[in-house]
Amino acid sequence: MLRYDPASPRLRKLPAPAQTAAGIAFAPLVLIAGMAPESPPLPPLIIAGMHRSGTSLVGAFLNAAGVALGERLLPGNATNPDGYFEDAEIVDLHRRMLCAAVPGDDGGHPDWGWSESERLDRGRFVDFAGEAAALIAARAGPRPWGWKDPRTTLALDFWDGLAGGARYLLLYRFPWEVADSMQRLGAAVFLDHPGYAHRIWRFYNRHLLDFHRRHRDRSMLLSADVLLRDPDQLATLLRERAHLSLPGLAPSFAQLIRGDRFVAQHRDDPIVRLVATTTPASIEVLRELDHQADLPGAELWEPLPEAPRPRRSLPAAAAEPAAEQAPLSIVIPCCDHGEFLIEALASVERAVAPPYELIIVNDGSREARTLEVLAALRRAGYTVLDQENQGLFAARNRGIAAAHGRYILPLDADNRLRPGFAAAALAVLDHSPAVGVVYGGRYEFGLRTGEAAVPQFDLDLLLTGNYIDACAVFRKQVWSECGGYSAGLLGWEDWELWIAAAERGWDFHRLSAITFDYRVRPNSLLTPLRREETGRVIQERIVQKHRELYLQRLPEVLIRVQRQARSAAELARTLQDLTLERDRLAQENHSLMNLRDRLADERDRLADERNRVYGELERWRSRVAVMEGTRAWRLRLLLQRVRHWLQPPHRP
Repeated sequence: MLRYDPASPRLRKLPAPAQTAAGIAFAPLVLIAGMAPESPPLPPLIIAGMHRSGTSLVGAFLNAAGVALGERLLPGNATNPDGYFEDAEIVDLHRRMLCAAVPGDDGGHPDWGWSESERLDRGRFVDFAGEAAALIAARAGPRPWGWKDPRTTLALDFWDGLAGGARYLLLYRFPWEVADSMQRLGAAVFLDHPGYAHRIWRFYNRHLLDFHRRHRDRSMLLSADVLLRDPDQLATLLRERAHLSLPGLAPSFAQLIRGDRFVAQHRDDPIVRLVATTTPASIEVLRELDHQADLPGAELWEPLPEAPRPRRSLPAAAAEPAAEQAPLSIVIPCCDHGEFLIEALASVERAVAPPYELIIVNDGSREARTLEVLAALRRAGYTVLDQENQGLFAARNRGIAAAHGRYILPLDADNRLRPGFAAAALAVLDHSPAVGVVYGGRYEFGLRTGEAAVPQFDLDLLLTGNYIDACAVFRKQVWSECGGYSAGLLGWEDWELWIAAAERGWDFHRLSAITFDYRVRPNSLLTPLRREETGRVIQERIVQKHRELYLQRLPEVLIRVQRQARSAAELARTLQDLTLERDRLAQENHSLMNLRDRLADERDRLADERNRVYGELERWRSRVAVMEGTRAWRLRLLLQRVRHWLQPPHRP
């Protein structure tokens, strides 16, 4: 049962509402005399759509425009600093509902309601119907209200049975943009399983399509990419379709858009064609979304009707030497990183102007998705060399040996090239014959995010540890003189190659710009090297191979190591101080949370006492009203007037 609280516009919950065969029956409101609401509650506006699809952006707009999305919204974080605009109670309910409905032993990401088998037992949702109905009743009111949580997408029918007359704002975004955004979340599950992105995207958007087809009168299906380019259409649709007029003083949707947080690609971007080539299942769902949408995005992504430009290694018998046609050869080794490979290729075609040569080396991949991607790339005209799994060093050596360019750029399949790097590096190498290697800065994303400091070339610093990534442009002659990448170095073969190049007198040139994006993943190739027993063995092997150089530079190297040790000690002390401060703040936070909970309990107790007093007052008012209507009460009033008339007047 529900009771109206005269001191607050919210409805207070009494014992659980009665249930009927049709679902949840809302109990009538018991109103204090004279406190009836001015107008009946409005139906909710529910925002749904795949995660990372612009729902937070739309939530920010609606919240600023006066739509009540909840009393306790989730705070922002590094990936969404402006906030998610999600009610904490709604999110908690959805998480419990989805975890109950998803098999616990089937992989995937249960928090998002998705498993490898895509089994979702919606029958389990009924166990949460009473709690959901209470949440609706507590939030309903005469002002515009609703909620936003992407997980709602998988429970739209559940909520539709509880929230009569609800309006739905359903958003979708291009799958390649969602996949990129999911990688930037930094969640280990997506960094380890990049293929999940497209599969979850299709799972969610099939639910959107199914619900929208059945409820077109109350749902609006919109492309978030179109809203990004033409934000004024949102207010128009809400007014015409949801009969929701937003206050004129609310900030416009365009003011809330941050280009650095909602990245959209142009229709001519190579990622569009590459996804169409390698992931046709997602393209089919996207076309159906555009076909059914009230605000479709087809004009923003449909690839132009031109054949993809093949990137083949030219045969040795070509009329002109291949090196003259393609001075730069880009070599991408790939072992079970097919989903990442798509993004790496797109970054190359986005960043490097032709002519160039692109060689993909399949280092014994076995993962089904990677083999599917490689086969699609072969059909599209890309050069793919196959070999038994021999490791990263062998895959790079195989690709460079087959390359015709005089300059080489290795790119790992899970990284991305930045525009301008190749052109700047080639300009340096063409004009400076003594320079053998050109490198630059890197931007890290994934488990950590930010620009990594990459210093100028210093041989003594290089001898103490590597700081130049393999993603550098170097002369093929350097690779030949050094004997290529050495075997058995488990990820440090690029460090050994740089030492060998410096030992032979080649200069290094650092570009000040960020030259590539480096994906930081759990369980990467460098993870074993962080273990002392493994890293020490590899370091000893490298030192022994270049023993003469290390002995020659021993004093300088020792000074450098001592300086690094002092810096590390100072950093450790700072970290210890910060840890102590963190623990102190955590204790204070815990105390404040306990105080908050006690104050909340006291507030509820006082509210109950206030309601009890109001109830007692109403009962007394009722009794007085009954007494005043009796003959005895009227006779009492008459006697009082007679007594006053007979009483002698008071004289001073």
